[in-house]
Amino acid sequence: MFGIGTRKARLHANSFRNMLGENEHGWGLSHKGVLWHKGIALIYTDRFKENQATVVGLLFDGIEGTLTYYKDGECLGVAFRGLDKIKEPLYPIVCSTAAKTEMTLKSTRSEIGHLQDMCRAEVMKHIRTRHDLTKLKLPSIITNYLSEAITENVPLRQVDNYDMLFEF
Repeated sequence: MFGIGTRKARLHANSFRNMLGENEHGWGLSHKGVLWHKGIALIYTDRFKENQATVVGLLFDGIEGTLTYYKDGECLGVAFRGLDKIKEPLYPIVCSTAAKTEMTLKSTRSEIGHLQDMCRAEVMKHIRTRHDLTKLKLPSIITNYLSEAITENVPLRQVDNYDMLFEF
């Protein structure tokens, strides 16, 4: 699992389970493509391929209060919102939910928002769809950068019986 959590997030279990997101102290994405928070599971993306390296990226935007995931360089869209309301410090967390899992954790952190990111946040307060963005007739490099913040994905579905969902 990949995500973020507060100091109160559980960091150890004696079994392979979805710890990150089991309660209100964590927000996570499992290798099955399911988002977890407060014990609620939502289908977010295709499950990761077994026995194949996958690069998972996380972009936590503290100003906007969002957590966005990337899978092999492709933006999957904003997964969680409202994180700016959390008053406790948030930390990156990676945990294994499968046997024989290997992970490498790399981190880049920016305490002070870049002017570019702050400008995007301000613009995106007024733009909600790709159609609205194209009306601005901006250069493609700026349009592409702004469009990363737009989520017009199909609404996530809650998983009612998580274990049954992935049995073959």
